Amino acid sequence: MERALMPVAIFYMMISAMELSAGIVANGYIVALNCIDWAKSRTLTSNDKIITSLAFSRFCLQFLVTLGNALSVVYPNIFDRLQTLQSYLVIWMFINQVSLCFASCLSVFYCVKIATFSQCLFSWLKLKISRLVPLLLLGSVLYCLVTTVAFTSFIYSYSVSSHNSTDLSTNSTMSDNIKNLMEFTFLIHSVGSIFPLIVFIASSVLLIISLWRHIRKMNLNSDLNPSFRNPSTDAHVRALKSVVSFFIIYNIYFVTSTFSIGNLSYLNAEWIIRVCTFVAAAYPSVHSIVLILGNPKLKLASAKILHSANCCFREVTS
Repeated sequence: MERALMPVAIFYMMISAMELSAGIVANGYIVALNCIDWAKSRTLTSNDKIITSLAFSRFCLQFLVTLGNALSVVYPNIFDRLQTLQSYLVIWMFINQVSLCFASCLSVFYCVKIATFSQCLFSWLKLKISRLVPLLLLGSVLYCLVTTVAFTSFIYSYSVSSHNSTDLSTNSTMSDNIKNLMEFTFLIHSVGSIFPLIVFIASSVLLIISLWRHIRKMNLNSDLNPSFRNPSTDAHVRALKSVVSFFIIYNIYFVTSTFSIGNLSYLNAEWIIRVCTFVAAAYPSVHSIVLILGNPKLKLASAKILHSANCCFREVTS
């Protein structure tokens, strides 16, 4: 039986290794480049502050999720111990919530900066958003700390009561405790993520509507006057594609990460949980690659690095 499972385990490990490599390269590149810029000028734009914070949180999230996937493949029973599972879930809860909140902050920033709405509140935010970015990031961390502390307090009290009321040496009791813990994690993750999810969806939808209206207006002007050409149209189309991809990737991650911890009756099929886990693990790297391709500074720097690496490779091989 172990031999029959070996190819599957190797396949899972290969996927984990590729996801980890992509996440480290993409997020590490964003953090390193912005840190170098900060060291040179001692300042970062508001956009770079959010992207750097987001990339660092995803770097940690990618490492943690990949580590969990790899350990569950190599040591299938490692999370059968309640204490080990509790420690992993507490760390995952905080880093995951921070990553989701930072992504919501980035969506809000793009919406306020790019979207064109005439409401007074929106105009005020457009003027103040750069000053509010540090508060948004700090507020996100505090929000995640509160959620994680509440989660930690509950599982600690639950662990103590379980030890006092039941004999945890029996397999059935241990299985019930783990199932209850996973269901509570599912609940807290869902409730704690509702606010950043609503903020993200609202800001993304508003930005998509604004970009779509602007593109339609530019195309209409172009049809009425063939000599009219606005060079910003292409930039807005690229921005629209980036926002839509961000929206899709974010929601796919939220669903798959929620399902991967939702140890519910209809998700008892191991392969479904495994697929959800690996899809969720791809999110920190995939969206960071999208950010690099959609950010002119990051894209230009990556092109220079690839060009230099290609030249060095040609010199070595020639």
